[in-house]
Amino acid sequence: MTIEQPNRKSIDLWSARDVNYLREQQYATSDKLNARILLHSKYTTSKVDWFDWLHTNILWSAVRDALEVGCGTGLFWSALPDSVDKNLRITLTDLSPGMVDVSLSRTRELLTNVTGLEADVENLPFEDASFDLAIANQMLYHAPNPARALAELHRVLRPGGTLVASTNGPQHLQELFDIKAAVFGTNRSGTRADAFGSHTGRALLEQHFVDVEWRQFDDGLACSEVDDVVAYLTSTPPGEDATPEEVQRLRAETGQRMGRSGGVLKVTKDTGVFISRRAPTNSFS
Repeated sequence: MTIEQPNRKSIDLWSARDVNYLREQQYATSDKLNARILLHSKYTTSKVDWFDWLHTNILWSAVRDALEVGCGTGLFWSALPDSVDKNLRITLTDLSPGMVDVSLSRTRELLTNVTGLEADVENLPFEDASFDLAIANQMLYHAPNPARALAELHRVLRPGGTLVASTNGPQHLQELFDIKAAVFGTNRSGTRADAFGSHTGRALLEQHFVDVEWRQFDDGLACSEVDDVVAYLTSTPPGEDATPEEVQRLRAETGQRMGRSGGVLKVTKDTGVFISRRAPTNSFS
């Protein structure tokens, strides 16, 4: 079946027909992802690094085998605390083989037992009860069917195992959406966070997991360079297909908003992590 690229004027909501687009275009290389990572890392207002904070939410002493789905460029493992056993067995997966290659290269510089493969979170190629820990960092809202993805993550976790699933809330990056709306006429309704976000994820998780807890990350962005904001805005639809004239309008709109606020565009971050556990016995479904 041929899966079309998402329409450039559509809302930012991934569905099943967009899987090839994610694999072959959006995440074929790390360039677009890096543009988004840069904005968050360069302009964060938090005194705590995002990945360092994620690691504080994990009981590493209970982990022998860890799985990351949607591993991206492997930044999660670059921040692994020194106290964690470097012989930990890690499996990295992503829809994009390009992302797996980048992640493997980075992670193998730091850790000993690392494997990686192209895999779909909705159909994981692992036996039941294979892992103590599963990490889904900012990716479950990309799954065409997040409920099915969670069922798979529950299946491959051992009884008592932990799922760490970070995501966003309804106000995340609202100011950047406002710039998109001014240039492209798009609106915020039906965003990816609606599929699996801080406000929708709990109900999905509680179908399979126990002790579901949301932990909010205290952060924001204070952006001072127009080019960095425009690079972010043109890394996803509809901006990635913007005409030269539309890019100029993005630059102008961003510059005007920065100018009105003293040269700094303040951007809301509404993000955090769900920590969920598979019940200690196999009786929980």
